[in-house]
Amino acid sequence: MSGTSQKKQAQPAPVWRRLAAMIYDSFLVLAIMFLVGFINLGIQMKVHGAEELKAMTESGQSIGGPFFYAALFLSIFSFFAFFWSRRGQTLGMQAWNIQILDRQGGYISIGQCLIRTLTAIPALLLCGLGVFWCLWDRERLSWQDRLSRSRTLYIPKQKS
Repeated sequence: MSGTSQKKQAQPAPVWRRLAAMIYDSFLVLAIMFLVGFINLGIQMKVHGAEELKAMTESGQSIGGPFFYAALFLSIFSFFAFFWSRRGQTLGMQAWNIQILDRQGGYISIGQCLIRTLTAIPALLLCGLGVFWCLWDRERLSWQDRLSRSRTLYIPKQKS
């Protein structure tokens, strides 16, 4: 089956597939967050020393400053942008046969990746409303899809 006929079979991804891919990818994102956190901890140990760091954490002080949170966001954004802009799929999306494409059927740009990532924050924090929005949207677009001018599609596996 050619790529063109496969794209014709593509349809908006059901919400359950989107959520399944998110759960799968959340484990990978969590691993990235732990790695960034451990790097931050190592840097803080070098800067403050073990005793001062222990006293800081015991007193409730955060050891994550603006650079840490910026590094955390940049790492997570880079994960998604790498996959979305090159293949249209993260590892979780590959497992659930969904793909993000722009409205012309190509891979999304880094700018679109940034919009999707920033939109995902309120979309998920508001009890997933931005994701479930595709259930009511006439084009079956989530907030991330609509604002980034992209589509999340279910791509059926090719039959041999």
